[in-house]
Amino acid sequence: MEIVSPCVVCGASDFRLIYDATLKECRTCGHVAANMQVDKQLLRKVYQENYFKGEEYVDYARDKSVQQHNFRRRLDYLSSFTAFRAGQRALEIGCAYGFFGEVLLRKFPFLSYVGFDVVPEACNYAIRQLSLDVRCLDFLEAPDPAPCSHVFMWDVIEHLNNPHLYIQKIAQVLEKGGRVYITTGDISGLLPRLQKRRWRMIHPPSHLHYFSKATISALLKKYGLEVLQVKYPSTARSLRQIYYSLFLLNKPRGAVHEFFHRCIPENSFVSLNTYDIMLVVAEKV
Repeated sequence: MEIVSPCVVCGASDFRLIYDATLKECRTCGHVAANMQVDKQLLRKVYQENYFKGEEYVDYARDKSVQQHNFRRRLDYLSSFTAFRAGQRALEIGCAYGFFGEVLLRKFPFLSYVGFDVVPEACNYAIRQLSLDVRCLDFLEAPDPAPCSHVFMWDVIEHLNNPHLYIQKIAQVLEKGGRVYITTGDISGLLPRLQKRRWRMIHPPSHLHYFSKATISALLKKYGLEVLQVKYPSTARSLRQIYYSLFLLNKPRGAVHEFFHRCIPENSFVSLNTYDIMLVVAEKV
């Protein structure tokens, strides 16, 4: 059964169902979304502490070193063509435990930083352990923040029920020439096209929107944000997380797999590039 709601990219309401009606694809612009009705109550159930401890991640906090390795590499790349200056204000939407905020302020201590997330335990960690200015609320429901120069959304936009409303608000708070930085999956990549329904990113209701380079660019342009860069960077993954995802997540727990998982060193990781995760940089014109 098709759940009909307008496309968040182009506003059309003509879709075709794909992957056993799990997803729907807009016939007008090609954007892909989960074919399900989602409300705040459902999302509150999804995004609790267990999301970071045993559901989506084996233990997000224990993988801090790996997460921050990725954030440092992203900042090094962004710094090659973006100026981060004293007095500028940076926002992060979906800041989780604040690991990126900590890396950002170590590299650019002269910036002003505010993070937003909806998981209380994650926000409390960022506030108490890392002394970050983090607000435990939905960015859409926050009072309009002061104008800012940088907005970061790392692996967040695919989780949002109404991503167009977030982009609209981001465009409103960004100063002219300000930039937004987004990472998300690219459903038009070779691996997703080969794997189809088995692509690892397809798991609603936590992932609700599946962008391509074309559709994310169209959404940003709709709100006056011009895409400057689209890059497909490699990403470091914890070996513990990889093993957990392959053999334990949503699977019967076997003693053998539990044993081998416990034997993997916590800080071990490997960098992979499957060319289906894109880093998008857009500027307010």
